[in-house]
Amino acid sequence: MNVSRKIIVAGLLASVAACAPKPVAPPPPPPPAPVAIVIPPRPLPPGYASLTQILPGRGIDGRFVTANSNISGDRAFWQLKIGLNVAAIGCRGLEEATLVSAYNNIIKAHAKVIKSTEKSVITQLGKENGNNGIAARDRLSTQLFNYFAQPPAQRAFCTRANEIAQLVSSTPTAQVVAQSPAHLATLDQPFIDFYEAYARYQLDAAAWDAKYAPPPAIMTAPPPPIATPAQPAASPSGV
Repeated sequence: MNVSRKIIVAGLLASVAACAPKPVAPPPPPPPAPVAIVIPPRPLPPGYASLTQILPGRGIDGRFVTANSNISGDRAFWQLKIGLNVAAIGCRGLEEATLVSAYNNIIKAHAKVIKSTEKSVITQLGKENGNNGIAARDRLSTQLFNYFAQPPAQRAFCTRANEIAQLVSSTPTAQVVAQSPAHLATLDQPFIDFYEAYARYQLDAAAWDAKYAPPPAIMTAPPPPIATPAQPAASPSGV
């Protein structure tokens, strides 16, 4: 009897279980959010330089060759004096007062050397150009003024020019020409640094363009016009 009752109870439980609603499967997880692609800004030229800046060539040592590279003797002092002149005229930072004062002292203390080295440069340029050298001196002076006045390098140039002006101002006249090549190279370094920074910018900009810039549009030539057959001329009436 007990066995029968157990069988009946088990059967009832099985019937109830069969009638119970089947569990609903949970909804699938939402798809992952799309990964945002952040495009960095395109690199900009250093020192707010032009996008079309032309760099000088490099020498066999890999350094940029400028108007002040490998200059020695009287010409080194003459070019150094032009660079310091540009700085005294154009530099308006914290170093302005000491720079102008040192440059004015150079003009007074080394007046004879300034005159003799300029005469030497004129003679040298005259031999190179087959003339009296005056016009060549003027052209080179203009080239150097423009070179030393390049805006992207001015901040570093003015700081360096102030340091050099103090040294030249306090140097005995008999030693200024011998020390000029080293001073000129130091004064030229801000421009070398700018050219190196611009060369790195060109590489970075090219890499950015290769990765992020849209491909150029493909230009296709328009299809040639379809030639239509010539229509026969109408016959005159009455023929």
